[in-house]
Amino acid sequence: MQLIRNEIRTGILVLLTLGLTVTLVIYLSAPGLIRPVRIYHVYFDNAAAMKVGGTVLLAGRKIGVVRRIYSPVPRSERPPGKPNYEARIDVEVSADAEIYRENTVNMRTFGLLAELVIDFVDGNPESGRAENGQSFVGTRYPDLSELGPLILTRLDPILEQASSTLAELKRTSQSLTELTGKNSRLINNLNTTLQTLQDVGTNLKTLTQKNGSMDSTLESVRQTLRNVDQVTGQLTRENHLGSALTNFDTSSQRLKQVLGQLENSFGTALPHLNEMLANLSEVSGRIKTQPWRLIWPSTIHYDETARSDNTRPPRRPRGVGTEVGSQLGRKGVGSP
Repeated sequence: MQLIRNEIRTGILVLLTLGLTVTLVIYLSAPGLIRPVRIYHVYFDNAAAMKVGGTVLLAGRKIGVVRRIYSPVPRSERPPGKPNYEARIDVEVSADAEIYRENTVNMRTFGLLAELVIDFVDGNPESGRAENGQSFVGTRYPDLSELGPLILTRLDPILEQASSTLAELKRTSQSLTELTGKNSRLINNLNTTLQTLQDVGTNLKTLTQKNGSMDSTLESVRQTLRNVDQVTGQLTRENHLGSALTNFDTSSQRLKQVLGQLENSFGTALPHLNEMLANLSEVSGRIKTQPWRLIWPSTIHYDETARSDNTRPPRRPRGVGTEVGSQLGRKGVGSP
């Protein structure tokens, strides 16, 4: 009787162990049979080193596993604008995981063994919870095997710039060497400038030393100022300057009176002078046209046209020619 009880207890223990083992295996291999799960599709450009059963994280917390990996994905099924994303990874996560429609998915290494994991980060709660079967576009961080070429690609522009900078520094050092050489033009100009400055300093020292040219010039200027001071003082004491100004004022008044008298005289004489010039001009014209009148002043001929008009010829002023003719006539010179 006791033996049967022990065998029953042993059988129950075996059955419980088998049940727990099967339950654990089912939970690990097919968690959807025990708790609700969701499946999402994540596209990457490359799924190298990713394994089925890999860990899926939500901000660093494990929420599921990698269920399937498809590669290459047909071009028609790839994400819009991502023609080179040819790997699709289906992940199975817990249904209560807060994965939103707008989410960033990264494939990165985790732990000391550099195990690849898929991590959902930077979710936007305002976009709402992601539905079952929704697709995401992931970003894959390069692994150690890809870091070398990537670093070299990033370093190439920097190395080229460093090389050009070193070349510029080399040319600059050569130019400085040429400029600061023993027989360079800059050094010669600098030496010439320094020599000129030294000569200028020597000349200034000669001018400003005791009994130099500068002292003599200043002494002459002081002597001239003293002489001017003496002259102005003497003029002030003897009042010569005031007398000279008074005499100049008197002379200017007299000169003004003389100029006024001359102006009146010219105003009186100018009309008579004009009349005399007109008479002389008329006499000279008559002498040119009728020179015999100097001998026979009574022979006067008038224009017939003027006579026909019954106009009396204009009376000429008594001029020099008339007076000369009259005198010759009175003396009887050349009378008919």
